[in-house]
Amino acid sequence: MIYIFIVNMRPLIYFTTKVFFHSILSIFFSDVQVVGRENIPKYGPIIFTSNHANQFMDGLTIMCTCERTISYLVAEKSWNRNIIGHLAWSMGAVPVKRAQDSSVTGSGSITIDIVEIGSSRRNLEEVNVVGKGTKFTTEIKVGDKIRFPKQAQGIKVASINSDESMTLKVEDGVMDVIGTQPFPEYITFDILPRIDQKDVYQNVLEKLASGGTIGIFPEGGSHDRTDLLPLKVGVALIAYSELEKDGINVPIVPVGLNYHRAHRFRGKATVEFGTPTYIDPTTLADFKRGGADKRRVCNELLGRIEDSMRSVIVSISDYEKMQIIHAARRLWRSDHINETAAQRQDMGRRFAEGYKRLLLQVKGDLPEEWIDLQNRILSYQKELNSLGIRDYQVVGLDHEEVSVL
Repeated sequence: MIYIFIVNMRPLIYFTTKVFFHSILSIFFSDVQVVGRENIPKYGPIIFTSNHANQFMDGLTIMCTCERTISYLVAEKSWNRNIIGHLAWSMGAVPVKRAQDSSVTGSGSITIDIVEIGSSRRNLEEVNVVGKGTKFTTEIKVGDKIRFPKQAQGIKVASINSDESMTLKVEDGVMDVIGTQPFPEYITFDILPRIDQKDVYQNVLEKLASGGTIGIFPEGGSHDRTDLLPLKVGVALIAYSELEKDGINVPIVPVGLNYHRAHRFRGKATVEFGTPTYIDPTTLADFKRGGADKRRVCNELLGRIEDSMRSVIVSISDYEKMQIIHAARRLWRSDHINETAAQRQDMGRRFAEGYKRLLLQVKGDLPEEWIDLQNRILSYQKELNSLGIRDYQVVGLDHEEVSVL
C-alpha cells in the first residue's frame, strides 16, 4: 500500500492542486471559457506555447483548463531548494540549467573600444574589450558570456587575446545593451559560463520522450502589452533536439490567453488552444549541420510558432485600442445572436485585423470621422464603467418599473 501511495503521490498532488486553483479561478473570474480543446492530442508528447500576460495567473489558468498534465520549466537553482523544490517535484515541473545561476564576478574592470563603435556601430561583427586588472585568459573561455551591471542579457565572448584584451560577438540586441553603459568608463562585469544546450534541455527531452507535455512561455517574461514580444529560440531548439535525439516530431500547440477587464475583479478570460505546428522533417539535416543553416531553420520554425500564437490571441498595439475593439465588437453584434466563445474570439480578431489594415492604408493618419467615432466609443465605455453597468443592460434603462399597491 505504501508503494502504491508513493507511485501515485505526484498525480494525486497534481489533481488536488488543480482542483484547488480551479476554485480560486472561479472566484477571481466571473467566466472562463475554453476554445479548441479538440486541437490537443489525446496521447503523446506536446509542447504548449502561450502568451504571457500575468506571471502568476497564466500557468494556473492553462493548467486548470487543459485536460493533459502540463509540466512547466523551473530553474535548477530553485529546484534544489527545500520547499520550492519539493513543490516543483510534486507538480511534475522539469528542472533546467541556466548560465546566470553559475555566474561569478570577474576580476578587475572593463571598457569598450568607443572609437570602433563610433566608426560603424551597426555593421560590426565583433567588439573589442579592454580590461584593467583583469584575468581573461584564466577566468574566461571562448563561448562564455559577460554581463554588465543591471543587465539580464549576457554577451558572448568571441576570442581572448590576452589578460586585458578580448572581443565580444555582436548579435541581435547586443548594441542596445552596450549603448546603455557609461563607456568609456571602466565598469565591473559578471562571467556566465557556457552551458551545453544538451545539458540545458536534457530533462526536458526525457520528459517529452516519455510522452509528457511541456508548457513554455517563449516570450521569456510576463508583460502587460496586448501584442507578443519577440520569441526566444529555446522552444525551437527543444523541438528540433527531440526530433534529432528520439525521432519524435512533437506537436507545438499554441495557447491564447485573452483577458477581458483583466485588471478588475470578476473579469472574464478565454483560453484558446490552436492548431498544432510541426517541424518539417526535411529540415532536420540543416539543423544537424549547425551554423547558419541551424539558425535559419530554427528561425523559420520560430516564425511559424509566432504566427500560430497570433492566431489564438487578439493582437493589437495597446490596451486603449483593445478596449475600442472589444466595445465595437459588442455594439456591432445583434442582440438575438448567441455567440459562442470561439465566435467571439474570431470576431475580435477580425475587428483587430481590420483596424490594423486601416492604419496601414492611411499610414497612421486616421480621418477625423474615425477619430470622432473612436472617442465616442471610449467615452461610452468609460460612462458604462462609472455607472457599473454593461452595454447589454442599456436597452432596459428606459423601462421604468411601476409598483402597484
